Amino acid sequence: MVITEAKNEPFPLISAQLQENVAYLNKLLGVGQGPGHSWDIMAKSFNFSELSMMSYVLNGYFLTMNMVLLLEDLEKRIQMFVAQNDSYTLQDLINYLNTNVAFVQVQAVPKMEDVVRFILSGPLVTLVDGFDVALLIDTRIYPMRGIQEPEIERVIRGPRDGFVETMLMNTALIRRRLRDPSLRVELMQIGTRSKTDVSLMYLEDVVNSDIVNTVRERLQSIQTDTIAMAEQSVTELIGDVKWNPYPIVRYTERPDVAATALVEGQVVIVVDTSPEVIIAPITFFQLLQHPDEYHQYPMVGTYRRWIMLIAAFITIILPGIFLLANFHPELVSKQLSFFKADRTDPLPLWAELIVAEIVIDVLRIAVMTSPVTLASMVSIMAAIIFGQFVSQIHLLQPEVLVYMAFVMIAQFSLTSYDLASANQMSRLFILICTQLGFAFHMRALGFGAGLAVWWVFLSTRKSFGIPYLWPLLPFKWKNGMDNVLLRKPFSNIHGRPGILHPKIQKRDG
Repeated sequence: MVITEAKNEPFPLISAQLQENVAYLNKLLGVGQGPGHSWDIMAKSFNFSELSMMSYVLNGYFLTMNMVLLLEDLEKRIQMFVAQNDSYTLQDLINYLNTNVAFVQVQAVPKMEDVVRFILSGPLVTLVDGFDVALLIDTRIYPMRGIQEPEIERVIRGPRDGFVETMLMNTALIRRRLRDPSLRVELMQIGTRSKTDVSLMYLEDVVNSDIVNTVRERLQSIQTDTIAMAEQSVTELIGDVKWNPYPIVRYTERPDVAATALVEGQVVIVVDTSPEVIIAPITFFQLLQHPDEYHQYPMVGTYRRWIMLIAAFITIILPGIFLLANFHPELVSKQLSFFKADRTDPLPLWAELIVAEIVIDVLRIAVMTSPVTLASMVSIMAAIIFGQFVSQIHLLQPEVLVYMAFVMIAQFSLTSYDLASANQMSRLFILICTQLGFAFHMRALGFGAGLAVWWVFLSTRKSFGIPYLWPLLPFKWKNGMDNVLLRKPFSNIHGRPGILHPKIQKRDG
């Protein structure tokens, strides 16, 4: 056997000579001591009866006492098997161990590539002298934090369990809510170096096969060395995002939201090491829905849904309307006089709005990145300096502070942080268009043109082939706009989003 030196060379076959396999793996994985070696990959040789073996396991992926008990049982079972059989194959041994070893999974691994992948994934992999197949016993216990309440999609009433960084636990949280035999969980690895586990989940008898095939093919076609940024890396690689600020998938930390999406005919992508799962495809209006709406009575949930819709559009157009009203004060009625700025400052009004936007973002980032012990102090300093003295030194007008603070509150009220950030980019674009319209003496044409460009941009976007503004464009009322505007009683929810073309349209069928 030739030891592979370059990472891009193909993996060799598993040799029947144990020492050749050990030499190759030790060289490839850096097993040993001293510089250039990895201390966390454990290699332990065993001699059970007449069998010489070398076992590899990743430190930190098992409990020591469990491993000791397993090895003791394994030694006893192998000795009993060898004593009862004069000739046998490794598959015969595996079949015997599957029946007699008190552990969940024992399987054969015929390829060296899979041997390496499994060693780096955590199971106990054993190579036996005289056999060209490896033995795998899944002893993994993933390091993980406890299940906690989601940080973003909080509810007043409802479940408090949220996803964690372990894919196995995340799929189990969804399975707990969907005990459906048609629920499929396909496993794949992404990244030539990271080999990150990714699961594609869907209801086979509900979801449109074209959607599943599209997402699966895009996941499998990813060519990258690592997806260290987890769900964001996967989204950008499969969604052809480029410079589009609007999210084409929905992220959620809540198992109930993911389970609901599966029932409606969407797919869920679970990326290991991420506490958020990806829901695709989605629309603009789905990003505005909040799980708390479904933990309140329908009328209250409908009212909240309207508030969210209004807040979303306020974050986009309010600064532009404020600027436009001050460009043409003669068009502002007495009832809307609160849109007028009362004084003239050194900076033009459009510059004050942008300065306020930047300052608020700086303060937000400062609070996010500051240690917990300093975050409150940063907030207090910001409230004193920004709230009291900025107006006194004529940097920003009080009206600018009021409107930008209202816009930021509306922005933070949105369920999707990605949608809120995209709306901020649109807000700045419309603000600049409004100012250019005034500079070139086109009155309100600049604001109107900016709003039109934003609308055309959204109306031409798609999420995995689904129109982004559906059910508004193309318009559909039943199982469309009625679900956008109304939080229906559960007894009245019978259909699935028609744009997804699910195999079963009725929810109760």
